[in-house]
Amino acid sequence: MKNLLKSFCIVCSLVMLLLLPVSAKPVQAAGVPSQTAASEGETIQPRAPIIRWLLKEIDGKMYRRLYNYSTGEWIGDWIPCE
Repeated sequence: MKNLLKSFCIVCSLVMLLLLPVSAKPVQAAGVPSQTAASEGETIQPRAPIIRWLLKEIDGKMYRRLYNYSTGEWIGDWIPCE
């Protein structure tokens, strides 16, 4: 009788472990926007500006200058590279 009860418990445990991933539904956390928000016509805007150095050679010397790709504007003047 003990072996039968033990076997039954093992079989039930295995069945529950196998069915758990199938029956689980994804749950969205409260306060987190759904992934469909962007597909409904909204656009994603970066929070930080994208700023990179650009290099240019003038009279055989290398110069660098910051460029803001987010706004399309130059930042500062050309600075010689050392």
